[in-house]
Amino acid sequence: MLIKIYRRYRYFWKYAIFGFMAALVNVFAFWLLHTVLLEHYLFSNTIAWILATLFSFYVNKAVVFRSKSKNFWHWCQEFAGFMLTRGLSYLFDTFLMFVGISVFFWAPMFVKIIDQVLVGIFNYGTSRLIFMEHNQKMRMRRNILKRLSNRND
Repeated sequence: MLIKIYRRYRYFWKYAIFGFMAALVNVFAFWLLHTVLLEHYLFSNTIAWILATLFSFYVNKAVVFRSKSKNFWHWCQEFAGFMLTRGLSYLFDTFLMFVGISVFFWAPMFVKIIDQVLVGIFNYGTSRLIFMEHNQKMRMRRNILKRLSNRND
C-alpha cells in the first residue's frame, strides 16, 4: 500500500525533497548576505532567489520530472517557462518579505522561512506544468479534439 501511495504521488515526494533543498539554498544565501554580510534584505532576497532558482531548475528538470530536452530550442522553452513562473513567485516572495519585515517588523529569518513554505507550494504547481511531458501531450490532445469538434459543428 505504501508503494502504491509513493508511486501515485512520486513527483510530489521528489519535489518535496528537492524543493526543501532549494529552500535551504534560498534561506542560507539570504542568511549569509543579510545577517553575515549585512546587505539590505531586498537585495539579499533577490540574490538568494537567483541562486535557489538556478538550483531548482536543474534538479526539477534532471531529477524530479526527468525531462529530456529534444534539442536546444526545447531546453530554452523549458528554461523560459520556468523563469517566467518563478518570476511570478519572486514577486510574491518579495511582497511577503516586504510586508513581513517593513510593515509587521517581524524578524527577517522568520519571514524568510514562512515565505519559503508559501512560495514552495506555488512553485510545485508551476514546475509540474512545465516539466511534465504528458501534461503537454494532454494539452495537445485537448486542442486537437477541440479543433475536430469545431469542424463537426
